[in-house]
Amino acid sequence: MKLDIIKELMDKFSDSDIHKMDVEFDDIKIKLEKEDVKEVVMTQAPAMPMPSQPVPVPAAPALSAPVQEESVSGEMVKAPLVGVFYSKNSPEAKSFVEVGSHVNAGDTLCIIEAMKVMNEIKAPISGTVTSILVKDEDLVEFDQVLMSIQG
Repeated sequence: MKLDIIKELMDKFSDSDIHKMDVEFDDIKIKLEKEDVKEVVMTQAPAMPMPSQPVPVPAAPALSAPVQEESVSGEMVKAPLVGVFYSKNSPEAKSFVEVGSHVNAGDTLCIIEAMKVMNEIKAPISGTVTSILVKDEDLVEFDQVLMSIQG
């Protein structure tokens, strides 16, 4: 059982933009960290002489980077903890909110699961949901913008 949780956590971590994470539950402590690719490349000695003319390098595939806050209008709803985002409380249930939904301050917007604990994220203000920036089962970082509400 614990091994399954650890494997799932590692999979979510490797697919995320998070670079370092410490998790502790029961008698288990896990420290996950990714190497900074820029640092590794810069510290390696070149294997062959550098060409005098710049060589075009194909662009890396775009990763889903966090959306910049400037591109979203209204009140930003940010993740208060690291965990897995859920827009509904069960796979068969209807989403708590959708773009265009009217919410009142204190209404449940989504759930973030952290260490098998479901944490409800509440609306900070009353208004209309103008954007939802994450998908179900995305691993979200602390302070990552989840959605915006226009008051």
